[in-house]
Amino acid sequence: MWMKWIKKRMKLLHKMCSQLYVSLAGQASTWDLPDEEEIELELNSEHQSVDDGARTFTGFLGTIARKPHMCPIRYLNWKVMPEENKEECWRLVERKYQVPVDPIAYAALKRFALQKIGKAWRDHKYRLKKQYYIPDSRNKARVKSNGPKGCISQDWDILVDHWYTDDAVIELEKNKERRSKQDDVHTAGSCSFAMHAAKKDKMKELLADPANHLQSSDTTGSIAWALDDVFAKLMGKERKGRIRGVGFGPSPSGRSSKSALTDIETHSRQARDDEVAQLKATLATMEDKLAGFDEMKEKLAGFDEMKEKLSQFEEMEQRIARMLQQMQHISSQCNQDVPLAQQSPALQKSSTASYQPSSF
Repeated sequence: MWMKWIKKRMKLLHKMCSQLYVSLAGQASTWDLPDEEEIELELNSEHQSVDDGARTFTGFLGTIARKPHMCPIRYLNWKVMPEENKEECWRLVERKYQVPVDPIAYAALKRFALQKIGKAWRDHKYRLKKQYYIPDSRNKARVKSNGPKGCISQDWDILVDHWYTDDAVIELEKNKERRSKQDDVHTAGSCSFAMHAAKKDKMKELLADPANHLQSSDTTGSIAWALDDVFAKLMGKERKGRIRGVGFGPSPSGRSSKSALTDIETHSRQARDDEVAQLKATLATMEDKLAGFDEMKEKLAGFDEMKEKLSQFEEMEQRIARMLQQMQHISSQCNQDVPLAQQSPALQKSSTASYQPSSF
């Protein structure tokens, strides 16, 4: 169990040292500046630093927060930090950077700087607890004897005593629960949202110039890019092995111009073009067949008309046949109803002659 804990702490320490090395590499030039030299800061309308030196400025404020004599760790929160210490931190900022003369801008930058220092101070105490704190009050003496280098021993003892108080342990559990419910976190890295907003405005200005527009003949939905495009001018040179904002696959070495395409993209595009051409040919054939169907339909419509007339003729013929039959039937009835008196005289004589009385 102890070996697992030690390995975890060593891994965390290595990560923190790497981050600290990167941060200190950018802050060394600020600390080494002579007192007569000052760094100029570009501020936005909210009096926040937004130029390329903004990240160095916030990193410098973080190094101030880690100074044990300027920001002691024995205080529980930044509000109870003595004003003398805060003013000392601000005077150091004034010696290294050009602060605005305007009173409103001056007060806003001072408030921003002290807030950044306070946050960096809290983050510093959080990292100390994450690295050195061992649960259970039985380990308090061990934690005190294993304090970080450069830390004032009295301040370290006060901080460790606070960690093992009942209130601190209860607050620790509450904070864990609150943190587990937090969804929206800052994921912009060391670059603040103010810097991102300033870069966005700068990008709009550059895109307004037609000379910065990329011309690409690719219509397959690929993202056009170039080594000297607007994104590269704002975000810096592309790193080896990837292109920011394009996705996994393309690399600066594999695509060196605006209109260049990889072999895979070329083959894929050719296959799509062949498929489209084949579909167009099939569609043309179907249209020809459809035209033939329309002509046949017109002919069939003429046949239907003739068929209808023939049906009408057959119906008329049947009516005439029925009329003839009715006329013959009527004629036969008339012949049967003629009286005997109306028969011919010759017929009557013949019948009288044939009747002779017999002689006795």
